[in-house]
This record gives sequence, C-alpha cells and structure tokens, in this order.
Amino acid sequence: MRHDARTATYVTVVQNPDSGIGGLDRDRLVRLLADEGFAVTYATTRQKGWEHVLDDPGDLVLVAGGDGTVGHVAERLVGRGVPLAMLSLGTANNIAKSLGLTASVEETVAGLRRATPRLFDAGTVRGRWGARHFLEGVGLGLFARTMCLVDERAEAGRIEQAEGEEALTRDLRYLTRVLEQLHPQSWQIEADGADRSGEYLLCEVMNIRSVGPNLILAPDADSGDGRLDLVLARPEDRHQLQAYLAARIAGREASLDLPVERVRRVQIVAGGQEVQVDDDIERPSEDPGAVGAMLDIGIEPGALEVLVP
Repeated sequence: MRHDARTATYVTVVQNPDSGIGGLDRDRLVRLLADEGFAVTYATTRQKGWEHVLDDPGDLVLVAGGDGTVGHVAERLVGRGVPLAMLSLGTANNIAKSLGLTASVEETVAGLRRATPRLFDAGTVRGRWGARHFLEGVGLGLFARTMCLVDERAEAGRIEQAEGEEALTRDLRYLTRVLEQLHPQSWQIEADGADRSGEYLLCEVMNIRSVGPNLILAPDADSGDGRLDLVLARPEDRHQLQAYLAARIAGREASLDLPVERVRRVQIVAGGQEVQVDDDIERPSEDPGAVGAMLDIGIEPGALEVLVP
C-alpha cells in the first residue's frame, strides 16, 4: 500500500539528537508539524528499541539526522510504500545532497504536502554476517580502513572532537594518513559477469555520488536508475587521490577521474578484509575457514519513496 503525503495525517519522526551543531529542539519540531496539520509520533535514537516506532509508521516518516540515521530508518521502510522525508542535520549529509535537499527545517516541514515523491533504489549486500540494504555504498580498501582507524581512535579517546566542516576536514586528514601507507590489495571482482579482478587501493560500489566526508567518487551516479556504480582506484591512482584530498583539506574545489562502471550486480571475494556498508564497518571473521568469503552486491530498483521539494 502506498501513502500520499498530500493527504497524510500521521507522521512518525525519528530524530538523532546528537546530529547537527546546536541540535534541533524536539518541541519546536513537533509544533511545526502540528501547525501543518500532522499528528506526530516521536522517537529519538537514544531510546532503546526506537526501531519499533516504525512497525506502524503512519502515513509518512520524517528523519532528523545524518546519513547513518537516514540509512537505519530507510532499511526498515524498504518495499513498504511509506514516504520518507529528511531534515539533513548530519555532518556529511551525502544522501540528502544527492537529492538536492538543502532547505531549512521550517521550509522542509512547510513543504511536506507539496513535495514530489521520488523512487530511490536500495542497494543489497550479502556477506558472512548476513544480508542488509544500503543507500550510499559498500566498499573495501582506503575508506573502510580509515573508518577502522577512526573507530579505534574514538574507542581509545584519542579522536579530535570537531563539528561541521571541521569534522569533514579531520576525516579527510585521516584518509590522507591511511593512503600514504596503504598497500594495494588483490581482489577477485566480477561485475555483471565480467572479470574486473586486480590490485586496487579502493573498491566502492556506489548507489549515490558520494560517501564518507563527501568523497565524490561517482559524480554521475543516479539513485533512481536501477543500477550501481563500481569505482576502482588502481595503484597508479594514488597520486590523484592524494591531490584530491589535499585540495579538499585546503578548501579548494576538486574532482576525481577514477574508472567507474555502471552495473547491476557485483561479486567480490573479500576474505580477511573490513567491509564498509554505508556508515558501518563489518569486521572480518576470525574463522580461518572464512578466508574466501564473498560479497554479493545488487540493487532493488525503486524500493524506497523519498519526498523531494
């Protein structure tokens, strides 16, 4: 059953109160929605079991948070026909930026009933941990290794605290540090039946144009075309990546020209490697028998409905 935002009555709000500089006041948000005629069910990601609010989400779900929050909510709405709207309050906001969502909180809420529903593909990935969906991308190599470094520093209390652009710059510096010492890895890769195996610094299967700290790896990616973008960085691309990161850190415009292939299915033998799935890391198995574990990555076209002004 599909819901129509133009006649929506009940909206479920899921907010990550830790997203955004200064945060967004719950009472203010609920009041804005009430002024537009919505009955609101509110949940915060700090609540244990907040996911159950999506068992009966009403006519519309509004996510107030960053890419991680949007992804976790969207995964529970795949195939259900419930429109998803976003208040992009995170640091990178890759998903919202891919849709051109830059309006203020007030403008977004006031425009919910007039917003255009847009079909959004959901990526699928199956690995040794099981199966799940993704919105941004799945990757091995540079970005996955950097996410592990950031997690390790955070757990040790040694990560520099930053917000907004400063947080993006911090993460770009971590990427630079990892890239300096990163050895190319040999991966067996099959893309739509074609052999793409080789040695790479990075392998990303993208659903949108950017991942992480706004790394635009697939500039022409379209989240509604029923395809994924396979991005491969070869050893000879190291200098290009370094120049890109240096320019971004300096606040300059920069672009990458990495090999990109539009595909529907990618299979990767990824034994012993950390795998990045959106903002999460799936750790390698300690089971020696899992060395040859495979990633099977595909796409569910139009699995989500996103509201765009």
